[in-house]
Amino acid sequence: MGTETTPLARKIATAVDDLALDLRGHTVLTEAATGPYVVTVLLAAAAGAKVYAFGKDTRYGSFTDAVRETRSAMAAAGLDGGDVTFVDRLAPEVVAAADVITNSGHLRPLDEGLLRHARSSAVIPLMYEAWEWRDGDVDLAYARSRGMAVGATNERHPCVDVFGYLGDMALKQLFDAGVCPYRNKLVLVTNNDFGPYIARTLGKVCDGLAVVAPDSQQERYAALAGVEWVGGFPRVRVPDEFRAAEAVVFTAYPFDDVWIRDGGPIDAAEFAAAFDHPLLLRYAGDVDTEDLEAHGVRYFPPHVSSGHMGVLPSAIGIDPVIRLQAGGLKAAEALLTGVHSHAGLPVVEPL
Repeated sequence: MGTETTPLARKIATAVDDLALDLRGHTVLTEAATGPYVVTVLLAAAAGAKVYAFGKDTRYGSFTDAVRETRSAMAAAGLDGGDVTFVDRLAPEVVAAADVITNSGHLRPLDEGLLRHARSSAVIPLMYEAWEWRDGDVDLAYARSRGMAVGATNERHPCVDVFGYLGDMALKQLFDAGVCPYRNKLVLVTNNDFGPYIARTLGKVCDGLAVVAPDSQQERYAALAGVEWVGGFPRVRVPDEFRAAEAVVFTAYPFDDVWIRDGGPIDAAEFAAAFDHPLLLRYAGDVDTEDLEAHGVRYFPPHVSSGHMGVLPSAIGIDPVIRLQAGGLKAAEALLTGVHSHAGLPVVEPL
């Protein structure tokens, strides 16, 4: 790592050291991205891998932008000497060279057209948890038919701890929507593992957080400050004092199911009737915006791609992205070595 002591250098080094991430002797095929996601290349290089970074022109930036930003970040992190090759075409020989193929945006979909060029010993880290699986990301049946190992990240491993940022992400979305939690009531409608982490943060900064979640999850919220348990998910009924809640934070899995719609699991008309002039914050989980508008329900953000989150870890800075990508690369290392635990806890969930 040299003697560089910039904040980025320290954060990359800490992530690699905390996870004992070691990819020496391996080749990683990942994306050349812009913004916070440049760190995937940096982490792989810092862990000793030979890296192929594939980029393309997108609405987030051009391939040239990605190369420039990544090289600048490598210099800031003291990784100028890293073995990184930037490519704007997924040539068969590049794919065939990879021991690790990350499930990253520019590489998706990891389908037969791409994976037929890969070696059967290649591993595919999802770069997220198993329950967040999206069918369109990886052709799992084909990967299995070739003997390729596919695995999900344990984002809750203490050396990864991405879930610890979920509450900050909810706050970011609130602020972006023009909502102040202080002295205001909020409602959280959720059915998944994000819920308790979001509630832990929001309950401390608002004037009361009502939680609508499956009844089986009540114990997970019992000790959280500022939280009033309602339960009953997917039915949304809140106490009278929460009808005028400043906002309703919504996260439901599967993320690509249309949860709130006319006649849906959460009926749009019934949802609208449960609140006075509701504002729905689309944290994760699809909704029918036309049905919401028809019933006078405001929502934010206005556009969210199906199956994706309405607020990303990168929205609150580089720290959660470093931890998320480091955890994904550690999952890859675990699939390569067969050592699936670190510090006594699992780092990967094989699929």
